[in-house]
Amino acid sequence: MDARQKYISELKRFLAPLTTEERTDALNFYNEYIEDAGYDNYQQIIKELGNPRQLSHKILADYSIKANNEEIKNSHTASPRSNWRVFWLVVIAIITSPITFVLSLGALIVLICALAAVFGVSVGILGTLVGLIFGSGVMIYSGIGVIAAAPMTGILYAGIGVTMIGFLLLCIPVGYWIIRWLAQAIANLAKYIYQKLLQRKAEKHEKNI
Repeated sequence: MDARQKYISELKRFLAPLTTEERTDALNFYNEYIEDAGYDNYQQIIKELGNPRQLSHKILADYSIKANNEEIKNSHTASPRSNWRVFWLVVIAIITSPITFVLSLGALIVLICALAAVFGVSVGILGTLVGLIFGSGVMIYSGIGVIAAAPMTGILYAGIGVTMIGFLLLCIPVGYWIIRWLAQAIANLAKYIYQKLLQRKAEKHEKNI
């Protein structure tokens, strides 16, 4: 087994999450790339492409971005699962990519800050929904408890509780839409940063040739 075959064989093991067709396309592409470049030394291939694990992270990130963009074309927003998959695969690709440390560190700081902001907003939304559930339950329970002794007060408390339930039912779809939009926004940010890093890497590679 020569260096190219060894590299492609190792790369194949790390591309298990892809479909058979995607994995075959990726392996054929890099097999031809290595062959056309004339790399006959394993270290030469690693210097150019990174080790098989590093390259697999890039390939997985690329395919997740492609799938995400297809979903956006079809329905304007991708599913939260697709968006978070893009985000985490991009983060992993940046961490493991053999690019300039300063660039990768800066990108990771931006993405982590964005993640913290999204997490904070999501927790706030979920906290509001939980508060409405708890508050409406307390008000209805209190209203039922005092309705015999003070009917008007009991009806008032129960009415407030029912109103809170109505507001809760309104907030649930709005909250879901906001969280879904935030997931799409952070995925778009990850894709933008990732493309910029790849562009910088390509420019640096051209200068070194």
